[in-house]
Amino acid sequence: ELVNAEAYYVGVSPDTAEADLRQRRELTGGGSAAWSDAAPVRAALAGGVLILDGLERAERNVLPTLNNLLENRELALDDGRRLVPE
Repeated sequence: ELVNAEAYYVGVSPDTAEADLRQRRELTGGGSAAWSDAAPVRAALAGGVLILDGLERAERNVLPTLNNLLENRELALDDGRRLVPE
């Protein structure tokens, strides 16, 4: 509420995968699959605040994805979109 932006939460654990930070395939009501944005992507698109709880427990393989999003402000998504700074 202090920054007047929506907060997006990710609970990070050793089981957190890159897909948990970008996108996942989910089944729709019609039985087909569609890409669903993860909380970091939704936060970036909405200009929200990303809360990474337990980041110290993250495996090394997910850190480059987070670094690319947080430091470089860009990320290639599985559905073909690319987040880039304006």
